[in-house]
Amino acid sequence: MGDRMEKSSLLLIVINGAILLLLGGILAFLFTQMRLTGWPILKQGYESSPIMLSGYGETAVTEPFIHQAIGELGSKKRMEMLNDQTLFEHFLHDQVVRRAILTAARDNKLQEEPTLSYRMRKAAEEMLIDEYLRKRLDAGISENFPYEGQMREFYKKNQALFSLKEQLHAWQIFFTLPRNASNKETKRVTATAQALAEKLKTAKISFSDAAIQYSEHESSRSNGGYLGVFEISQLFPVLRKALLGLNENAISEPIRSDTGIHILKRGTKIPARNLSFEQAREKIRAKMRTAALDDLRKKVLADIYESRGEPVSPAVARKWRMELRKSFAADVEENMDAGDNAESGSAVKTED
Repeated sequence: MGDRMEKSSLLLIVINGAILLLLGGILAFLFTQMRLTGWPILKQGYESSPIMLSGYGETAVTEPFIHQAIGELGSKKRMEMLNDQTLFEHFLHDQVVRRAILTAARDNKLQEEPTLSYRMRKAAEEMLIDEYLRKRLDAGISENFPYEGQMREFYKKNQALFSLKEQLHAWQIFFTLPRNASNKETKRVTATAQALAEKLKTAKISFSDAAIQYSEHESSRSNGGYLGVFEISQLFPVLRKALLGLNENAISEPIRSDTGIHILKRGTKIPARNLSFEQAREKIRAKMRTAALDDLRKKVLADIYESRGEPVSPAVARKWRMELRKSFAADVEENMDAGDNAESGSAVKTED
């Protein structure tokens, strides 16, 4: 009796094992097929999309996955990562976190939301468009273009492009003070600027330290007040006049402009000059390649439009436009003054 029970138990174990192996084989087959054909990311009823999340459906970070991820890094960054165990482990940790986020997003069916699926599809389409155009343009222009003779000919015919006007190094400390500021505010800021100018002229504080401490012109403050090298003609008249009236390395009195008060320091003046061919070589190459690529791009786009495009007639375009105007009639238009976004304290004119 006991032998029969042991044999029955053994038989049951064998049968269960066979069933599990069979199920495992079926699941492995299905998993392979799904990996080959792509996991669906849209709800049934929406147009299917070729978009795939990298390794979608996988939770583990595998060696093949990391091999691909490392391969996508720049060569310098890749070698730094592979030569430093700590950096590599940080990289692995980041990849595990990213896989976990993707898994959580999938489990929450985020990829099935129509708006997000559209954005994902659009992003993939943009990448495909850019890559196709890049390949067409790369195939149309030699890596060696322009050649030496072409560049020298361009240099001879376009001397004006390589003529540099008189330039000047300049520094400033800027205090914001709009024209509509109150008398009290005007007196306060003016007094502060005047007191600082006196300290600068008596060397009680360096211009760099003063700029970092007091200037409200963000982009130059971190550089010790250095504005850069400018063509003198580009400077605002009130600042140009003040700078040209200073000796090299001299510091101005506080100067009022429409946006505030400036304390200026003049640097070296660079005389007007013409660049030699060798000095202009890279500029010439860049200009010629840009012009050639622009021309080729226009031709490629025209060719694609003629051969693959499906034009929309003016009548249909007019109909769509009128329908869209009705659909978006309730939208509120927000007109922002571009000047509101410009940084106060600029020393350079945006236009003459």
